[in-house]
Amino acid sequence: MIMIEIAILILLLPLVAYASQIADWYFQWVKSAYYEPIETQKLGVSVIIPFKDEASNLGKLIDSLQQQVHPKYEIILVNDQSEDESLTILHEKISKQTSLDVKLHNTSSCGKKAAILTGVNAAKYPLIITTDADCTFHPEWLTTLTSFYHEKKADLIIGPVSIQERKGYLNRFQRIDFAALQLCGGAAALQQKPIMCNGANLMGSKEDYLQAQLQPEIASGDDMFLLEWMKQKKRSIHFVKSYKAAVLTNPCNTLKEFLQQRSRWAKKAPHYKDKQIIRTGLVVTLLNAFIPISLLASIWSTLFLFAFAAMLVIKTVSDYSLLKAGSQDFKIRITLFEVFYWQLHYPIYVLAVLLFPLFYTVKWKSRSI
Repeated sequence: MIMIEIAILILLLPLVAYASQIADWYFQWVKSAYYEPIETQKLGVSVIIPFKDEASNLGKLIDSLQQQVHPKYEIILVNDQSEDESLTILHEKISKQTSLDVKLHNTSSCGKKAAILTGVNAAKYPLIITTDADCTFHPEWLTTLTSFYHEKKADLIIGPVSIQERKGYLNRFQRIDFAALQLCGGAAALQQKPIMCNGANLMGSKEDYLQAQLQPEIASGDDMFLLEWMKQKKRSIHFVKSYKAAVLTNPCNTLKEFLQQRSRWAKKAPHYKDKQIIRTGLVVTLLNAFIPISLLASIWSTLFLFAFAAMLVIKTVSDYSLLKAGSQDFKIRITLFEVFYWQLHYPIYVLAVLLFPLFYTVKWKSRSI
């Protein structure tokens, strides 16, 4: 009996750590003011967009960038060895634009990091914003980011990223899951303890991009390795809590594509060195593993069933509270029942992401990662 009680205590430890952290982030998010841009000097900024095989998205990208009200910016598009009609579409689109300062570069090296570096080297402004070719933006996106930089003088500015709303079960899960990740990462950065960022909406200096060590031997992770480098160098890192600063990105269209994406993210984890990032990831992984383990263990003792119920209920309430707090910011409707429903699926999703590389080659576009 004592051994069972000890086992249950061990199973509940990640839950205590998780619930405490989510509560901390919830209060941080609620108390942080929504940012509105103010009239400041119009800082010049270079927007760097690496792309590979994005023929279906580049037209919408250029249209969205053309709607920016910020008066002083350049767009640097870097072709990462595209094999589709991306270049043809871009040349046609750019030729019709007279108001945009657009430059197109090719990278001889392979990978997103090399493409970003090519863009950084070509940038004429000292401020860099990176985004992705499948994104669209609020007209005041650049104005909000540059205004925020002018006020805070931060070395790295993390902007919000949201998933485009579409029909379907998979899209709904992605929107909720991604919003939860953004809320956790945003709240942590608001506490000056950042744990994640997304290269689809990131602002920093040209100097830092050139100095940073982004683990070139690892195909992905330009954003997270930049964050780690910034933290190691004691740089100031801020999050912009503003819907105007957010970018919208496309969801994955198929389950296989979604698992490919999340497996790529998971493969970066062993290379992280930041203790806070590692600790947070470990707590989340253990909790999601312990939920089904406690259910299976109830075969031997019904006490494990109480542990299972406690983990499921407390995690559901914690996640719902945070999602509800950020629902207006990320334009997403959420109910307690829906969060509970996804909690039942989440351990299966985590297991699928971990097992995916055993049965499929993890790829990005046509490249093996």
